[in-house]
Amino acid sequence: MKTKAEILKMPKREIEEYAKSLKLKKRDNKSCSDCSECSNCSDCSDCSNCSNCSNCFDCSDCYECSGCYDCSYCFGLNNGRFHQYKILNVQFTKEEYENKIKTL
Repeated sequence: MKTKAEILKMPKREIEEYAKSLKLKKRDNKSCSDCSECSNCSDCSDCSNCSNCSNCFDCSDCYECSGCYDCSYCFGLNNGRFHQYKILNVQFTKEEYENKIKTL
C-alpha cells in the first residue's frame, strides 16, 4: 500500500496504473438504481455524481470506487464504509484531496 506522501507525488498515469494493480472491479454501466448524474457505473444504488464505480451504495462524488457504502469524495476506494477524502484507500485532508483530484 502506498503512503499519502507517495500518492501526493504520483502523476496521473502512475496513479491510474497503481489503481489497476489493486484489481478494482471492471464496470459495465448496468444494473444501477436510484442514482443521479453518474456515468459508467454498475450495480450501484442511491449514488450521485459518481463515475466508473461498481457495487456502491449511497455514495456521492466518488470515482473508480468499488464495494463502498455511504462514502463521498473518494478516488479508487475499495470496500470503504463511511469514508471521505480518500485516494486509493489512503486518508487525505479535504484540501489535499481537492488539490490532488484536480490533477486526475
